[in-house]
Amino acid sequence: MKKSEILFNEKCAICNFEIKHYKKRSDLNFVNCSEMGDKYLKKLHVRFQDGKELSGVDAFIYVWRRTQGYNWLATLTSLPVIKQTAKFIYSILAFLLFYKYKIFSK
Repeated sequence: MKKSEILFNEKCAICNFEIKHYKKRSDLNFVNCSEMGDKYLKKLHVRFQDGKELSGVDAFIYVWRRTQGYNWLATLTSLPVIKQTAKFIYSILAFLLFYKYKIFSK
């Protein structure tokens, strides 16, 4: 398995709550990205040593595949119709959370 960093916004209450749960059930390397710039604040990211990245739903699928008890969710979300629906819904939720964070973190 490639070495990776899971980049999440620790200052976002919802993001932080969810990631704390995954931390208890996996040995993934979670990294706070709250000071890294808007690109990483807008969606969950997985960054690999070779420079490749996953973001959004693809990043969640990566995390779920490596988190105890969540492989089923990764498998379900990977199905084409569900994945496209999840990407649409996630883009809306991520947009709302990002702007809520930007407005209230000032």
